[in-house]
Formats: sequence, C-alpha cells, structure tokens
Amino acid sequence: MLSSVHIENIALIKSLNLNFSAGFTAFTGETGAGKSIVMDSIGMACGAKINKDIIRSGENEARVELLFCDLKDDTVKKCAEAGVFPDEDGCVFITRTIDSSGKSVSSVNGKRVPISVLREISSYMINIHGQHDNTELLRPESHISILDAFAGDEILKKSYIEKYSAFCSIKNRISELSVDDMEKKRMTDILKFQIEEIKSANLKDGEEEKLLSEKKRLLHSEKINKNAALCYHLLYDSINGSSATDNIDRAISSINELSGIIPEADSIAERLETVKYEIIDIAETANDFRDEVSQNPTQALDMIESRLDKIKRLCSRYGENIGAVNKFCQECEKKLSEIELSETKITELKKELKSIELDLKASAVSLSDARKKAAEKLSAAIEQELAYLDMKAVKFKTEFTQCDYGSDGIDKAEFVIKMNSGEGFHSLSKTASGGELSRLMLALKSALSEKEGAETLIFDEIDTGISGSTSRRIGIKLKRLAKKKQVICVTHSAQVASLSDSHFKVLKHIENGRTITSVLELQYDEKVREIARIISGMDISSAAIDSAKELIEGRDSE
Repeated sequence: MLSSVHIENIALIKSLNLNFSAGFTAFTGETGAGKSIVMDSIGMACGAKINKDIIRSGENEARVELLFCDLKDDTVKKCAEAGVFPDEDGCVFITRTIDSSGKSVSSVNGKRVPISVLREISSYMINIHGQHDNTELLRPESHISILDAFAGDEILKKSYIEKYSAFCSIKNRISELSVDDMEKKRMTDILKFQIEEIKSANLKDGEEEKLLSEKKRLLHSEKINKNAALCYHLLYDSINGSSATDNIDRAISSINELSGIIPEADSIAERLETVKYEIIDIAETANDFRDEVSQNPTQALDMIESRLDKIKRLCSRYGENIGAVNKFCQECEKKLSEIELSETKITELKKELKSIELDLKASAVSLSDARKKAAEKLSAAIEQELAYLDMKAVKFKTEFTQCDYGSDGIDKAEFVIKMNSGEGFHSLSKTASGGELSRLMLALKSALSEKEGAETLIFDEIDTGISGSTSRRIGIKLKRLAKKKQVICVTHSAQVASLSDSHFKVLKHIENGRTITSVLELQYDEKVREIARIISGMDISSAAIDSAKELIEGRDSE
C-alpha cells in the first residue's frame, strides 16, 4: 500500500508530508484549496506527463517521493520482472523531480530508471482515477482493454499476438516479393549492374590504406632515394673509405693490440664486432628503401590515383568504406536471388501463411469466445453494482462487431447502456450524464478490483454530480472496496467523507505574503466540524454538527 508521500515546490505546495494507513482515506477542502494538486503530484511520481509550469513560482525544481510498503507477493514478482526489487524492509521508494528546463529524473530505491519502467511498476501498486477517466470511458476504443482486464485472458491474448505477428511478417514478405514483371526486370537490371560494378573492382579490405601509404612514398621518392643512399654510404660504403664500419674495423684492430694486456680488451672487440654487423644490417635496410621506390613514380602515382578514385566513387554510392561496399554487394546478390526465385518463394510463403492463418483463426476465436463469456459476467457484475448505486433500471452489456485480424483480435467491443425499461441500448456518450458516468466508473472499478493487481486505488471526485442517498451509497461502496484495497478519495460529499477511516483536510492560507496549500489530518472533533461545514457551508450550525455526528457514528452500521 501507499505508506507516505512527500511533495516539494508543486503549484501552491511548498513542502508537504503525508502518512497513509490501510482502509478508506478521504480528502476534503474548499474548492481551489489544492486537493487535486495533491493527487496530480502522486500521478507525477507514478510517471504521468508533466509540465515545468507546475513548479512553484520562484523555485528551480519540484520533487515528489512515494513510499510503498507491505507489498503483495504478486506485486513483488511483477516488479522483479521489470528489474525493480524492494529494499531490505520490503518497501519500494519512488522519486521523481522536474527542473525549470522541463527535464525530469525518476528513481526507484535510489537507482535511476527510465520513465517507462517507472510507469510499469507504479501500475502494479497504484491506480489513479481522475475525472478525465470518465471521458476515456466514453471512447469505444478503450472498451476492449477494459474487458480484457476483467476477463484475465493474458495467456490467450499473448498467444494470439504471437501468431498475429508471424502472420503479418509473412504477409509483408509476400508483398515485397509480389511485384509485377516490369518492376522485377527493372530491379533485376539495377541489381546486376550494381553487383557487376562492385565485383569488377575487386575491392580488398585494407586496400585503400595501403594505396594511400604507397602514394605518400611515391610523392617523396626523391627525398627517400637521397637520404637512403646517404645513410648507406655513411654507415657502410663510403666513397672516401671513412664509413662507420670502416672506422669500427680500425677500432677493432686497435683494441686487439691490447689483447693480453688489458683483460677487457677481447670483450670490447667482440662488442664492436656486434655493433658493426648491426650497422651493416641498418645500412642495407636503408639501401632497400631505394629499391622499393619505383623507377617511374609518376606512372605509379597515376595508377594509384585512378584506383583511389574508383574506390571513392564506389564508396559514395554503396557504403562508407570498402567493407560496407562489399556487404552491399552481398545484399544485392541475395535480393537478386530472391527475385529470380520469387515465384517459388512466394508459393512456399503462401503455404506457410495458410498454415499459420489456421492457427491464427483458432486463436482469435478462442480469444473472442473468452471475451464474450467474460462480457456476460461483467454485465451481471456491473448491473449489480449499479443497482446498489440507485441505478436499478439500468442494463449494461457489451456489443461485439467482428472485424479483420488486428492487434486486438477479431473483435471490436463497445459498452452500451439502457437507462430505462422500454428503451433501447445506446452508446455511453449519448446516454449517460456526468453523475451516471461517475457511478458507472465506480461500478467498473468495483467489478475489476479482484482482477487489477494495484493495491492502492485513488478516486479524484468520483462523486461529481451526485448527491443525497446516492452519495451515501457511493461512500459505502468505497468503504467496502477498502476492505480489499487501500482506497483514497477526494470528495465534496459529507456522506462519502463521513465513512472514511482517515480524513485529511486541504487548506489554503497566506504565509509571508504567499499562498500555501497545507494538509491537516483530522481528529474526531475536527472531522465533525469539517463534515458539518460541507453540510451547511461556512456558518456551522448546531444542527449541522448533530447531522455530522450522526453520519460519522452511523458509518459502521452500513
């Protein structure tokens, strides 16, 4: 359940801490005090879209923190599948911030997570119903997902989606191969030209780098010849007989004269011999530099430039480098082969498609049958709930229309309602008023309560447009729902608020010249006065006080 909430710098809220308990919690307060701001802040922490304009004027950042504790095993399992694990106390701590640039950051138990993960795990723990959800209920497109949630047909739907994905993949492949003869000829000619152009070039990996290196050598051939020859002569083959090796030979002869006189003389002579052979090797290597340079560098340069130009042209057409060009060629060969064998391939794919379509049809029918059975149970559950909420004459059902295979199966589903006996069924948008929609949404939530995994349900003014005994019944329904789930409700109804286990009042006041929203948890006497205020307005009469006590003290008998 939701254990605590911390809100900073959102709209009129400077800093706010709330602690929640299980059962039914009510929020009341005058219009504009900030009740919905509290609920919107919780929604923000759960991944709802937000705007930087929510940041309190004069502040650079807004922040909301939620703490969920006493999680059910199923919730923990689903969070683990999303890569989120409770802390050592079995709790999940969610934080979301937004700065003045509009950038938001989300974290779970101190670890930063993408907004998609935040939304996913939040949905396992909390379900927020705002007034806009009534509008969503009017959209027939959303009805199939509501029905699926009630049916609990995840396995059937997953199986169907897998088959539908395979079916679409093969259909697309057939479509790609099924081009007319003229188009095939055009594509064949293009592919053959591209393949021939690339293959005739005989490109090799690393070739361009080698050519550029050789080009550099040729451009400096005169310098290479001059300096390589000078190095060779200075080290080994001097014209005047004073090369390095000539001088070392003289040094060796001099040292040998000291043999038998100086103990180290023989060792030094050996070392000089080693140095001499190393110098000869270096000199010959330098001399080879001249041999590697072409006798006709201009002609060699022209050949290299021509080759580099061809490589450049091919890379500009088919890939950023030789490897990419050769890969493109392989892909062209594959496409050409597929075109040449397209008729055979299409025949094979059509056989495969027919086989998959049989499985797809069976899967779609099974899913449709499960939905229709669930729709009957949903109708019965909704009508029972509505009857309790003073809508005894209302009939509810789901109308199905069969359609082609789609991501949701072969069903289009729309909830329709009959408000009075003797009338026909009509779309919700043409029949239900705001108050009726609120009761219908509550009936749906009650029917889905066993199916939905969220342990905390938030209702933001679910009783809009409803008064009198019907409001009382809504309160009783919320209280009963709170025996299975944690229920938090924003309400303007004394009948609803009086039934709550915990009661918070949202206040707005001036502090240091600025308006601030705060929240006070009410004790019994404070709750009585707040219920009386809702009943009678600002002038709280003794009769209103007595009525408030009667509502509160009579709650357990409901």
